[in-house]
Amino acid sequence: MQHTSKTKPTYHWRGGFTAWETAVIVALLIALVFLLMRLTVTGTPTDQRRLTINRLDAIGDALAKYAIDNNGQFPTTKQGLAALLAPPTDPPVPYNWRGPYLENREVIQDAWGQEFAYVTPGPGDPPQPYDLKSLGADGAKGGEGPDADLFYWDRTTLLP
Repeated sequence: MQHTSKTKPTYHWRGGFTAWETAVIVALLIALVFLLMRLTVTGTPTDQRRLTINRLDAIGDALAKYAIDNNGQFPTTKQGLAALLAPPTDPPVPYNWRGPYLENREVIQDAWGQEFAYVTPGPGDPPQPYDLKSLGADGAKGGEGPDADLFYWDRTTLLP
C-alpha cells in the first residue's frame, strides 16, 4: 500500500517592507514635509497681509525714533528705508544717527519679498511726513484682495 500525503504549501511571513515600499513611503513623507514647510513660509493671504502690516508698524516706529534722534527729520526719499539700517551718506547726512533702528534688512520688505515704497513728504493736506506702502502680492499699484496695496496710514482698516 502506498501512502500518499497531500500537504498544504507553507507560506512564511516575512516582516518589514521591501526596499521599493520603503522608498515610496520616504518619498511621500518628504513631499508632505515640503508641502507643510511651503504653507508655513508663505502662509495664507491673510497671514501675509498681517505680516506686512506688522512690518509697516515696525518701520513706522523706527522712522519715529530716527526723527526724534535727528531733530524731526525723516530720511529723504533718496536715502530710503536703508537709512534705518545704516547711517546714510547722501545729504543731508543725519547729525545724530543712533541706529540701527530696525533688526534686519528683511523688515524693509513686505511678506512677498518686495521693498516697501517710501517717499517723503507724503500725500495729504497738510502732507504726511512720509508715505509708506506695500504694493501687495502682485507688486503693482491698486489691486484687490491679496493684490491690494497696503498703506501705513490706513493700516488699522486693512484686515477683514
